[in-house]
Amino acid sequence: MLSFLLIILLTTSVSLIVVYSWNPLPVKEDVNLFQPGTQPGEAGVFTSPDYCSACHGGYDKDVEPAANWKGSMMAQAARDPLWLTAVTVSLQDSIYTTGNPNAGDICVKCHSPSGWLEERSDPVNMEQLTGMDYEGVHCDFCHRLVDPIGASTERDQEILGNHTLFDGSPYLTDGVPTNYGTGELPDYIENGGGQFFVDPESIPRGPRGSTLAAHDTITSIYHSEDICGVCHDVSNPVLASLLIAPDAPETQAASSYYHVERTYSEFILSTFAEGAETRIPGVEIASSCQDCHMPGVEGKSSILGTPIYEELALHSFAGGNTWISGILASADPGYEGYDEYNHEILSGEKYSGASIQISGLENRGESITAVSEKATELLQNAATIEVVESSKDEIVLIIHNNAGHKLTSGFPEGRRMFLNVKYIDEDGALLDEVNPYSPLETRLESGNEVYLSGGKLDTTHDELVWEVKMSSIELTGEETTFHMALSTDRYKDNRIPPRGFDTDGMYVRLVQPRWVGEDAPGYFTEEEYAGGFDKITLTPPVDTIDTQITLYYQTTSKEFIEFLRDEVNGDNPTLPQEAYVAQTDPFFQDLKGWGDAIWDLWLHNDGAKPVEMTTSRVQFDVAAPEPEQEPEPQPEPEPEPEPEPETGGDGIPGYPIEAIFLGLILFALFGLIPHFKGE
Repeated sequence: MLSFLLIILLTTSVSLIVVYSWNPLPVKEDVNLFQPGTQPGEAGVFTSPDYCSACHGGYDKDVEPAANWKGSMMAQAARDPLWLTAVTVSLQDSIYTTGNPNAGDICVKCHSPSGWLEERSDPVNMEQLTGMDYEGVHCDFCHRLVDPIGASTERDQEILGNHTLFDGSPYLTDGVPTNYGTGELPDYIENGGGQFFVDPESIPRGPRGSTLAAHDTITSIYHSEDICGVCHDVSNPVLASLLIAPDAPETQAASSYYHVERTYSEFILSTFAEGAETRIPGVEIASSCQDCHMPGVEGKSSILGTPIYEELALHSFAGGNTWISGILASADPGYEGYDEYNHEILSGEKYSGASIQISGLENRGESITAVSEKATELLQNAATIEVVESSKDEIVLIIHNNAGHKLTSGFPEGRRMFLNVKYIDEDGALLDEVNPYSPLETRLESGNEVYLSGGKLDTTHDELVWEVKMSSIELTGEETTFHMALSTDRYKDNRIPPRGFDTDGMYVRLVQPRWVGEDAPGYFTEEEYAGGFDKITLTPPVDTIDTQITLYYQTTSKEFIEFLRDEVNGDNPTLPQEAYVAQTDPFFQDLKGWGDAIWDLWLHNDGAKPVEMTTSRVQFDVAAPEPEQEPEPQPEPEPEPEPEPETGGDGIPGYPIEAIFLGLILFALFGLIPHFKGE
């Protein structure tokens, strides 16, 4: 499929460079990309979020939809520098394996849905995107989505009836999804992987119907339950076609192929989907994604005459990404935490071929920070540590997963949760440290290490780092890889399951535990699957009297950031050198600077400093020294008898008669003296 073109460049010396010539196949003609649902050009024109904000904002920033959405990562989905760097690598990888960059189409589809639907995502280097396309997942897109299962209106039935499945058969049969309750995935509906169905007219849908003068709203239960699965159950159709049916469209549901993420599937397989009790403060019953990520608050949804709701869904969409939100907030010149250097990087001033729509961040710093704080709070409530046994020989802990999905979840590359354990002796000296993390000492010294590595006794515990490590044996030969677009399996997946995890369904939805490239269903016990926890045992070194335990969450790792930098720049190649075209191909003109940019952002912004989720401590008393034995007490000698008092005849006992007479004489004598002085 690929051909090579040898180009000889004459500079100061003659060098031979191998460059791919590839086929710029239009996205619409690429059969490997086809997914059911609304296609580009079929959704009409979208309304700007600014138009929605006129009524749904400006009255209470703590609860109003507009201010909270503007601060969310949903609104910044197309401005996320980490995503832009990762997608640059994916486009390059797609060229290497398929002869065109179109595998990146699915990335743009969920990060800029209006740009994709309005036919500005082809070519997939995003050079055609306009201002509103950078508003990410915005109001008019979400509220025009049609329920792919339970369409309750004639209009929605008609919209679904105009669509087909992978094989061209009708999406609906007698008003019901054709594949519902059949096939290998009986509960699967064409809803994941960006397979969305959109009303071609701007007729909003929501959990509450409304007939306000501004616009009518169709009541939609979809907008309070399953809507999140559209972009949070993602598979890679290009890979599926490469490995299973080259040059042919998919023949089975997307969720049956290797995935990018399965957050929605993890939720569906838990008891949370049935309304299980949670430990999340303020949430008594969780039966939807929104219960935690859009918690109910008291307030009104519009500046108009809407009622005050007790459970108004907060449009903050707080998740686990705190590092990038902090960077984006700091790029707002009007924000008190403004960072000129971050602004210089993100605006493209520092690195040519690396910029976001920086103007879109103006006046959003405060809102982004507020949502970031909510995300931190959510992370701090997502897990608890319970000490169930403790002795100087062994400490048994339970790490409770309080979330409705695996912990961690979402975008897998570089994201991790890890347990840091410090063993301290009676003098306060560190005996050993499990999974130590060294922060950046300065923002300027690139040589400072930020790492997870062995402690003094080399006691790194991989099982105490909860994460996904992907593999690509079939395409790249890599046992572990960061090549998301080329990943075909999971090498490691020890993430803690949610409560009540369905151990049968986990195989169907490809979310079973994996360890060293093999299925590991016994990694967790039946008790752990049921309770949603990981039970672990620590062995303190001799002389430990204080064990300090901290659970951390990190948005991404230094290892991943280095990978992105090197893959974009063509350094430290993990693929054949001819795969690295980002620095030479004009297609990457506006993307080739992201390798250096993301590394500089890492160095300048505390290296994605981990969030402290929860802590615990086990202390033992220092053994007191044995007291010295006191000598046995000796018996006290008997006291000598007191002498009998002397008496002088009839005198006072103890005083002789002569002394008594002398005292009387002196008393008489001195008692007269005043009278003599007075004469």
